[in-house]
Amino acid sequence: MAAAPVAFAGEPSHTSLSVQAPASVGFAGGPVEFTEDITNSGQESTGYHLELRTVTDVGTPPDAIVIDYRDPADGTWKSVPLGMTRTSGGVVYDGTVLGLTVPAGRTLKVDLRIGAPMGLPHDGATNGGFRSIALHSAVVVDPHEPAQAEVTSTIKVTSITSSLDHVPATAVAGGAPVEFDVTLDNPTPSDYTNLGNVLFVDRSATVQVRTADGAWRTLDKVAGIAPDDPYGVYLQGRDSGLRSGGKVVARVRVSYDAKTPAGTTTLGSCVFVNEGLPFRGTTKCAAHSTIQVLPAATKTPGPSPSSSSAPSSSSAPSASSAPSAPLSSAPAGAAVPVSASSPSAPAPADPSTTSTAPSAPQARVADAAQPAAPSSVQLASTGADHTAGLAFGGLALAAAGAGALWLRRVLRRA
Repeated sequence: MAAAPVAFAGEPSHTSLSVQAPASVGFAGGPVEFTEDITNSGQESTGYHLELRTVTDVGTPPDAIVIDYRDPADGTWKSVPLGMTRTSGGVVYDGTVLGLTVPAGRTLKVDLRIGAPMGLPHDGATNGGFRSIALHSAVVVDPHEPAQAEVTSTIKVTSITSSLDHVPATAVAGGAPVEFDVTLDNPTPSDYTNLGNVLFVDRSATVQVRTADGAWRTLDKVAGIAPDDPYGVYLQGRDSGLRSGGKVVARVRVSYDAKTPAGTTTLGSCVFVNEGLPFRGTTKCAAHSTIQVLPAATKTPGPSPSSSSAPSSSSAPSASSAPSAPLSSAPAGAAVPVSASSPSAPAPADPSTTSTAPSAPQARVADAAQPAAPSSVQLASTGADHTAGLAFGGLALAAAGAGALWLRRVLRRA
C-alpha cells in the first residue's frame, strides 16, 4: 500500500513519537540500548522513515558516534549508516532507518542503541571529545516534506575511571617493595572492550600484581614509542574488558633496584581504549602519585600499608561479589584482579575543572573516603601539582574541549 500523504497545513497529524533515550553513555565504550515508539492514530496503515541526527562539540573526531537498530524483519542488529558534517555549531552525524510500516491505530516500538566509540577497534581517537550528545529523532513519510513528529533528547557522556589508592610516601632503593591498590571502575551504562589499564613507573622499577591464589606475578614493562614515554605495565592485559557497573581492584607492589637514584619518582595510571600502538588511543588518566626513593641501605621509616592489610585482601573474589566476566580475555601473563564488586560506584566527577600539564598523565578523580593510614606510614600525595621525578613528557594529555575523557597528544620536549 502506498504511504499516506503528509497532512495539509493546519490539519492535525495522526503520527506521534515517543523517545526513551538513555540518560548517558560511556565515552569510548559500547552502545547503549533504548527505544522509540511511533504511533499511527490515523485510519490507514502508513510507511515511515525514522531520521536520526546527533550534534556534539566542534572537536568531535571521525567515527565518534555509532547508531544501530534492530531490524523488525529478522530481529538482528544492523548499523545505521551515518554521515558526518562539521558546522560552526558542532559536528553532526545523521542517518535514517528506512521502511517502518505502522498499521492504523497501532504503535511500533523501534529498538535502537547509541554509543560514542571515539574511533575504530584498535584505532581510538587521539584528540577531540564531548560531554553530551544532542539526539534529534524525526518521523517522516517523505524525506522532502516536513516531519510528522520529532523529539530532541540530551544524552550525557560519562567515563570509566582509574585511581591509585594508598600509595606509600617512601621506598628504599634495593629495599622491600611497596604495596598499593589500582582501582578500575566502570560506573557507565556501556560495556568496555579493547581496554588497557596501565600503570606507569620509573624504568628502574619492578612491578608485581597479586593473583587470585595470593601469589605475586611479575609483569613485563612496555616502552612507549616516543623517547620520553615512561614505561607502562598492563595490569589486566592489553585487550581486557569491563562490563557496565563493574569494578576491579588490583593489588600491586613496586620495588626499585639498588642503582635507582635517590629522589622523587612518579607513578601514573591511565586507561587506554582501542589502543593501536602502545599508549596511543582514547585515554583517561588518574591523578598521579609521587614516591620519595631513599638511598640504598636506608632503614625504612615504617611498614607500608600492605604490611597491615587484612588477610582477606589476598583472597580471590567470591562468585557472588564478582562482576560479569570480562568482555575479552587477558593474556596468560596478565594481572588477575584481587577483588571486585557489583555496580555500586558513583558517577565520575566532572572532568572539565581539571587542568593538565605535559609533565605527567593526570585527571580529576572522584573523591572517595579512604581509610586512615597506620600512624607509622605516611601516604604519598597525589594530584596535578606534583611534577618532579618520572617525566611523562610523551604522555601529555589535553582535556578535549568539554570531553569526558582526556585524549592523548604526542608532545616532545623542547
